[in-house]
Amino acid sequence: MTVSHCRLAAMLTLACAMTSALAEGIEPPTRGQTVYVPIYSEIRHGNVASSGRTDNTLLSVLVSVRNTDPNQPIRVVAAPYYNTEGVLIRNSVPTPRVIPPFGTFELFIELRENAGGSGANYAIKWEAATPVSPPTIEALHSKFQAGYSVAFISRGRAISEP
Repeated sequence: MTVSHCRLAAMLTLACAMTSALAEGIEPPTRGQTVYVPIYSEIRHGNVASSGRTDNTLLSVLVSVRNTDPNQPIRVVAAPYYNTEGVLIRNSVPTPRVIPPFGTFELFIELRENAGGSGANYAIKWEAATPVSPPTIEALHSKFQAGYSVAFISRGRAISEP
C-alpha cells in the first residue's frame, strides 16, 4: 500500500467518524417530548424446535431517564409500558417525577417479569417549564449468571413534541 493510499484511507476513516458525530449532533432545546424506548424483556435465540418454538431468555431492564440540562429540572409525567402486541401493561409513573439538573430517574423491569415480551416498549412523556436540552433515555438489558452473561443498551427516540 502506498503512502497516498494510506492517506486516502485515513481521510475516509476520519470523514466517516465525523459524519457519525454530526449525525447525532446537538438536539435543539424543547419543552417536552414523548420518547419511544424499545424494551427486550425477553429475547429469542437458538434454533426453531419441532414444536415451532425457539429458546427464550428473560432479561432484566434498567430504564434510565437522564436530565442533560445543567440548569433546569424536567418532569416525567407518564411512562406507559406496552407489551409486544401494543397492549398497555401499566403506567410506571402514576404521579409526575421531577428530575433535577444532571439528575437521573430510573425504572426497573425484573428478570422474572415476562409480560412485555420481545417487542415491549415504553412511551415516556416528559416536560419542562422552559426549553431545555432533551434528556438521554436508554434501557440497559442484562442477565448475569455463571457461564454466560448478556448485556446491551437500546436508546429511546423522540416520536412527538407538545
